[in-house]
Amino acid sequence: MRKIFFPLLTIFLIAFSGIIQANQTVYGSKRDSNHVLLVYDSQNTVEQGEKKIDTLQRILAGIGLKVTTVKESEYQKGELSRGYQGVITMINWKKAQLVNPAFIKDRDQYDGIKLHIGEGLDPIEQQQLQVKLKTIYQQQLILRDGNSTEMIPFVDRMDVLTGIPKKAQRYGELKTQDKDQQSYAYGIINRNQGYLPFLNNRGLGLITAGKMIATLFDRQQETKPLLTIANVTPYSNLKMLDELSSYCENLGVPFAVSTTTVAKNTEMDAYKRFTRSLRRIEEIFLQAPVIGGATVNNAAELSELFDNYLLNLAQNQVYPVGISAQVFWDQDQVLRNNALKKANYWMLFPNKKVVYLKQDNQGETSSRSYLALAASGFNKIKNQEDVRFAMPTALTFNMPDSKVRLKNLKEQIHALNFTWQNPAEDFNSKIDVASSLIAYQNGQYLVNGKVTEVKTVAEEKSLPKSVETPALFKGFFRVQGRIIMVFFAIIFFVLTIFIAFGRKIYKNMFKR
Repeated sequence: MRKIFFPLLTIFLIAFSGIIQANQTVYGSKRDSNHVLLVYDSQNTVEQGEKKIDTLQRILAGIGLKVTTVKESEYQKGELSRGYQGVITMINWKKAQLVNPAFIKDRDQYDGIKLHIGEGLDPIEQQQLQVKLKTIYQQQLILRDGNSTEMIPFVDRMDVLTGIPKKAQRYGELKTQDKDQQSYAYGIINRNQGYLPFLNNRGLGLITAGKMIATLFDRQQETKPLLTIANVTPYSNLKMLDELSSYCENLGVPFAVSTTTVAKNTEMDAYKRFTRSLRRIEEIFLQAPVIGGATVNNAAELSELFDNYLLNLAQNQVYPVGISAQVFWDQDQVLRNNALKKANYWMLFPNKKVVYLKQDNQGETSSRSYLALAASGFNKIKNQEDVRFAMPTALTFNMPDSKVRLKNLKEQIHALNFTWQNPAEDFNSKIDVASSLIAYQNGQYLVNGKVTEVKTVAEEKSLPKSVETPALFKGFFRVQGRIIMVFFAIIFFVLTIFIAFGRKIYKNMFKR
């Protein structure tokens, strides 16, 4: 009897533990703490709703979360039981309504982290948040976050919350401009649920929303922004880049660049001049190329192209610290695995022209992912020096292409009263290049683990070399050259006559 009993007991315990394990996975005990599900109603391209989606994807990547993105109508029953830490409902179209009962039912029963962005907060969500909904119309609102304020675009209608529990956390305050001057919370967190009435693509609204989302997912941190010059190319005005480098050096402001490069003609002088200018800048993010040509549907050639980029730069003592790309590269299996993943530091820009090779909507993470924001989006913020960033953020300026724009850029950098990030102090980046590893740690470049010294432009200038004649004196030397030529011609003519007469006199003397 015992011989039968103990094996049966063992089988029963294994089966029972399997049931418990399955239930833990479904109800949250075994959730992936780094993975969230983003469900949106519509891209609403007419009102640029797709940009809000990619902004949210970049925020989530910035706080270290993998994100699976799915349209609400395409949601499959039971998807939320697959171990997500949280679910985000994003309403992009005011007139749209959630039409998928499977998603609504799964979301209502889901006990993980929940965030609702936009209109359409249904009665069950209100009950779970312990709030009431109020719609306001035709308002010009001011958003305040700490000491910083910004006037947000005029709204026809907006859903705000009332009756917020005292224990709830508030992020930002929306204040009306009418006589009553009503105030409403911008974002709130109550227990493991959050709400945002809207998400901006720039400015204080985005920064405040980012802090709220980071806190909701327990990823809050305070970081310094990274000053970044974007859209640098081998064809940029390199004198302006050098002048900009000198300006920032004199200000004591470290900065990075996001630059494209070339895979061919790297032996030419123009490429050498390009890399000399880049060597003056410590933090280089290699910008992903435009998809097309040899890279289309060819993972191997894409990987080889990036290796060639990196090897050619390294041969000229330019060592990138990361890769920059539009965020759709992180939503594409081929682009992500054969380019982005070569680096552990990313800089994600808004989408402009989206060309997928193998779209999978499975955004992954890196050791550090910078949320790239145009610095111009901070121009309307009052007391911008009090803005606090909750994730790695790159404030970007486009590479100037004229003296006027260079002057304006210098003025803007000087006006931004931020304490800028110094990558030499906290960078720990790595890039895989074919069979080599390029790293940047504690302000030093390492190739395959060995410290590599980079010859700076100043060191090159200390070497003897020919000095170009100043333009002011070129005309002078041309005139002097002509005078000398005439002078020697006259001497030659005189000598010729003198020799001829000398010969004649000599002959006459012998005849006598």
